[in-house]
Amino acid sequence: MVLTTFTFLLFCVIVLTTYFIVPKKFQWIILTISSLFFLFYKNFNIETLCQATIVLFTAYCTGIAIEKYEDKKKYLLTGIIVIIGLLIYLKYTNMFLKPLNYLLNICNINYSFNLVERTSLIGISYYSLIMVSYIIDVYRETCKPEKNILKLSLFMSYFPILTSGPFIRYNDIKDDLYGKHKFNFDRMCSGFVRILWGIFKVLVISQRLGYFVDTVYANPYTFNGVYIFLAACFFTLQLYTNFSGSIDIIMGVSEIIGIKLPENFNLPFFSKTITEFWRRWHITLGAWLKDYIFYPLQKSDFIQKLNKSLKNRFSKKFAKKASLYFSMLIMWILIGAWHGGEYKFIIGSGFIQFIYIFLEDILTPISNRINKKLGIKTDVFSYKLYQVIRTFLLFSFSMIFFRANSVTHAIGLIKNMFAFNIWVLFDRTSLFNAGLDRYDFEVLVISLVVLFAIQLLARKGSVREKLFNQNIVFRWTVLFILIFSIIIFGCYGPGYNSAEFIYGQF
Repeated sequence: MVLTTFTFLLFCVIVLTTYFIVPKKFQWIILTISSLFFLFYKNFNIETLCQATIVLFTAYCTGIAIEKYEDKKKYLLTGIIVIIGLLIYLKYTNMFLKPLNYLLNICNINYSFNLVERTSLIGISYYSLIMVSYIIDVYRETCKPEKNILKLSLFMSYFPILTSGPFIRYNDIKDDLYGKHKFNFDRMCSGFVRILWGIFKVLVISQRLGYFVDTVYANPYTFNGVYIFLAACFFTLQLYTNFSGSIDIIMGVSEIIGIKLPENFNLPFFSKTITEFWRRWHITLGAWLKDYIFYPLQKSDFIQKLNKSLKNRFSKKFAKKASLYFSMLIMWILIGAWHGGEYKFIIGSGFIQFIYIFLEDILTPISNRINKKLGIKTDVFSYKLYQVIRTFLLFSFSMIFFRANSVTHAIGLIKNMFAFNIWVLFDRTSLFNAGLDRYDFEVLVISLVVLFAIQLLARKGSVREKLFNQNIVFRWTVLFILIFSIIIFGCYGPGYNSAEFIYGQF
């Protein structure tokens, strides 16, 4: 059920109406039923039922066993292995079979493994990881195990987050999920405005950017040079408006209910470094991996032994840095792998990001010394603008791998990008044949200017709060402009793919 469709909006109206009509003690049951319906919508069979049941019962039994029995670590590891093992089996089988077949071919062995297509539920990467975090938190005694399996199923399958996150923690959200909520008109208005803004970003901006990106990436020899460069930048904007737009819809629906979710974005395109960018982009994924992968890895016996060995051979500073970089590399490879069972994700969303951050750490002190020696001012607008543009372009380059069909396709695109002729952009005949006509380009440019203006306002506080502090005539004027912009300029025609959200595949 796609978040920008009428079906989803109708579903939300029915759920929210029922939620606030029933006695408050039954509200969490309404959410549970609705979430399970959403989880299995158009994809209900024995296989998918078994997938969800295995994850739920594993987490439920593991949590209780950790609290009840002494050998807590054994139960923790068993629970993690079952849940992550199922995720790997469903999403990453072909990732391991492809290189194995390639190796057999090189060795002239006349045998190959058949690639398989697994049917998996929507959001399996999300709910698998949040259930792993749940049993780890029980093990760490930062939360108590949930004794009601239906309540735990609600935590696992809370319907707004299944398509795009954000990652939630049991202890942070349980009171809101299972609590009693009164209908609040102001909260409904605020949530509704956020939903509209999310729909605007997806249908008016992201869909148009997608037309251009799809056309160029499908024809890298026809549209080479500056077109590939522009498509790479456009895809970054497409990914952001698609992903953050879906998050806005999710946050808006949850706000109406009365459930507070963690923010997933914090104006990432104002970042001056890649390190800062990833503190502002997909915030909850980064926080999850730090808390449950990076820090435990840093404290592990293996890293401690590695640190000690390097310290004896080199120096304490070198050993500390080397072990830190090793843990970071593992974390970034896992980030890339989480995005999908293909090597292009590991390279684009993982390895390249690690290289960027590694080089930033190494080169920043050198850059600071050069700037000081040359008398370059670093606290002025021009230098900060250069840093922001540099960060955007570096991230856009890495996303070529993310968007390409394969690693080979990405390398081909990068090669063709350097057949650079900026003057082709002034050839309107070819420019307006790259997926967008002149009308769509004009709508896109104006929409991006509006998006940028809103982002600038958001740096100084909540835009919705500013809007609701205005006079009623102004508020409703803005609201109607937003609604009619979606109706008039939203992309619903040929080529519109009621957009599986880009992050919905994960």
